[in-house]
Amino acid sequence: MTTGQVFKDAADIFCRLFNHKAALHGLNQNFVREFEQMQDDLISLSQCLNKAEKCNQLLYPATQEGFEAHIQLLGEAVNNTTWACQRILLDESEKKMDWLEQGRVRRGQEWDRFIQGQAQARIQHADNEFEVRADGLRRHYADLEEQLSQGAVGRLL
Repeated sequence: MTTGQVFKDAADIFCRLFNHKAALHGLNQNFVREFEQMQDDLISLSQCLNKAEKCNQLLYPATQEGFEAHIQLLGEAVNNTTWACQRILLDESEKKMDWLEQGRVRRGQEWDRFIQGQAQARIQHADNEFEVRADGLRRHYADLEEQLSQGAVGRLL
């Protein structure tokens, strides 16, 4: 090996060991890219902070004032609605009681008519049964009288 080759190999080794231009260039580019993204994120965060401060300073007090102005009206409306609902429930329960009482009276009348119909049917049945038996007895005694009259006439003859 010649000294020229040794120097050339040593120079190559030196370049490889101590020449970091490409790696440093890549790292610098990544740093710049990340910094620009962070800067965009920082701008977005700054805008969000500005909007939040604006809402806190302008919208919150206006909303609070509106809420305080209308809370009384809302409370009155809720009270009126509750009172109306209670009145409706009370009226409904009274109507329900009236309806129940009317139904009870109607069912009582139907029951009375049913009982009278049953009693009338029993009376009619008993009358029919009596008439059938009385008719049977009349026929029986009529036959007996006829037999008696025939027997007495037959004996007399």
